[in-house]
Formats: sequence, structure tokens, C-alpha cells
Amino acid sequence: MKKSFILSTIAVTAISTIAFAGGDIEIPEYIPVEPIVEQQATTPVYVGVGLTRGRYYDSCGNCEYEDVTYGMMLRAGYDFNEFIGIEARAIATFWKDDELSGQKLQHFGLYAKPQVQIDESFNAYALLGYGWTQTSTNSGSKMSEVDESGFAAGLGLEYALEGPDQGLGLFVDYQRLLIDSDQPDMDVVSAGVTYDF
Repeated sequence: MKKSFILSTIAVTAISTIAFAGGDIEIPEYIPVEPIVEQQATTPVYVGVGLTRGRYYDSCGNCEYEDVTYGMMLRAGYDFNEFIGIEARAIATFWKDDELSGQKLQHFGLYAKPQVQIDESFNAYALLGYGWTQTSTNSGSKMSEVDESGFAAGLGLEYALEGPDQGLGLFVDYQRLLIDSDQPDMDVVSAGVTYDF
């Protein structure tokens, strides 16, 4: 009984000390936490399709010859990071500029794609790689056939319609085919839509 009384006294003393010591107890204010919104993850893969203008230019002594055709191009690429990627391209022209010229142009190439972000929407890039080009053209009495592989390069701009590295975008670029070869000048200008997955 004496032991129970001592334990009861200790318990009452402890409770009253806790209740009266230190004055008011402050409860921290509730700070609302905004829910975390998960952004949809994007992949570094993209594809694109566009219209192409191909130009074949040659000169022979006092004469100059230009053959212009129109067609389509496909591209698919992979961005390793924001500074470098790799891109494969296929180009085929089949619309004549006039009835006397307009031979078909085919090109398949694989390019390194160094790039720089201008702002949140614009991206500038270069194309440096190797490709196969085939065409034939008739400049008066002279028939020229091209079926050759070689170095090709280009410059371009991309514009993201839905934010950087996601969704739809637009592109325009210029390519020079078969650089440093004995073939006539061949240029390609392309513009179209691209989609980042």
C-alpha cells in the first residue's frame, strides 16, 4: 500500500509538472504541400517528314545547266544529349520543274547532328555525314549519270510547337550532297514537320 501511494504521488507530480511548466504549448501551423505533378517522360527518338527541292547544277565551257525537281524526305534520329545526336535521311524527288528537265534524285545518308539550343523553342543544327546519291540529267546533248557515295553536310533550324524535346515541331534545312567529289553541285532544301516521342 505504501508502495502504491508513492507511485501515485510520483505520477501526479509528473503530470502536474508537465501541465504547468513552460506555459502555453505552441502548435505549428499547417503548411499546405502542393501535389507533385509527374511530367511525361520523353525519349530521345524523333521522326520527321517534309517536302524537298533538289537542284543539280553543272557548267560546260560557256554553258550552264540547272535541273530542279521536287519530292519528299523522311528523317529519323536519336539525340544523345542536348548537344549531339545522330540522324538518318531518305530523299526522293519525282516532280519536274519543267517538261525538259527534272530527273529523279535519290539520296540516303547517315549524319552526326551537332546542335545548339537558341531558346526554349528554337534549335540550330548541323548535319555532317556520309550518303549515297543517284540521279541522271540531260543537258542538251550531254547525258550525265550520278551513282556515287560521299561526304554530305547541311545546316538547319527546328522550332518546337509544344515545348522543347516533346511533341510536334517544324524544321527547315539545307544540304549539299557529294561534297569534294568530281560530280556537279547538288543541293537539297527541305522543310516539314517533326515529332519527338
